[in-house]
Amino acid sequence: MLAVITGLIGCADEGSGSTSEAPPFVFRSLKLNQKKPDGLMDWSLNSPEARYELSRQLVRARDPIALLYKDGKPSFRVQSDLALVVNDGEQILLEGDVRLQQLNGAKLLIQGDRLRWQPEQGLLLIEQRPRATDGTSRIGASEAQLQQRTNDLTLNGVVELERWNEDADASNPDTTLRTGPAQWNLDTGLLNAQGPVLGQRRDEEGTVLEQLQGQNLRGNTIQGDITVQAPVNVQIPREKGVLRAQDTTWNFREQTIRSEQPFEADLDEAQIAGGRFRADLNDTTVDVISDCRIEQPGEKLTADRCLWNWQSEEVLAEGNVQLLREANDQITRASRLEGRVGEEGLITFTAPGGKVESQVRFRSDEQDPSSGRRNQSAPVEF
Repeated sequence: MLAVITGLIGCADEGSGSTSEAPPFVFRSLKLNQKKPDGLMDWSLNSPEARYELSRQLVRARDPIALLYKDGKPSFRVQSDLALVVNDGEQILLEGDVRLQQLNGAKLLIQGDRLRWQPEQGLLLIEQRPRATDGTSRIGASEAQLQQRTNDLTLNGVVELERWNEDADASNPDTTLRTGPAQWNLDTGLLNAQGPVLGQRRDEEGTVLEQLQGQNLRGNTIQGDITVQAPVNVQIPREKGVLRAQDTTWNFREQTIRSEQPFEADLDEAQIAGGRFRADLNDTTVDVISDCRIEQPGEKLTADRCLWNWQSEEVLAEGNVQLLREANDQITRASRLEGRVGEEGLITFTAPGGKVESQVRFRSDEQDPSSGRRNQSAPVEF
């Protein structure tokens, strides 16, 4: 380590009867820096005023500013109200308004009230109120640790991610995601978190619009995708809708939820299933992209694709649509059927302006008086 201390202001008066401890030296400026064995800069710290206690090998520095380097280039600027440099830099304690500003990439700002820095190991531990913020999101935890040389951020305790629109109030986020301890690489954006996972989206009044629950989480914050591992449960409280799925991906930039695996959903008395789905939260739509099946009392529908808007309560079925009604064994085939969710979640289907083929089988237990035989059930097509 190279230390430069300039501008001796003075030292405290020892006092006539005090010989046990030397007074601290006060300096106008403090400059510390450390290079790695290969000669590249590792870190530096500057302060406009410092007090050095010789007997304790302790430096108290006011308004310190430090630079962290990665591969010889500045990666973070660190600021606080006070710094305590212990044993000539073996450990540095930063207190007050601690701020770690990322100088490249996402330009993330990490804040806290107390930071323990071990320069030799390149570890920075934020012990009090750690939180990281960019333009539209904030992530907080009970404790956070940054590895300077890899830019790995470890988040301990309950981890909470909050998001808001660019023109919205950051103090009133519309989306929150809670997990257990997490590992996040600030360079690649890779994020892995332990469960349980709970995600919620709310309106301006704070009412929950959609809620997602699952097990562990993995994703990439640069790409905007976060995948919640199965089993996954998505609830839409206002519509009494519940969706059960396998691994499900939430894109927090586009506000979409998708899964490439089979799923099931309940809408009061109706059940919806399919091979895969995509939900657009902003448009309040669920698109069952393949193998759509809808079952409700007395009816079963199959189609290549179904689209449900849970706000307008409209349902659309397309491609090889077949609707089977138990009453009279009626089968209706069409390329497209439209429906609407009614009372108790039941869906009523129609085909306005479209070509429909229906087959109905009538049954009768009455005998034909002219033949003496019972009528035979026969299909009627129209």
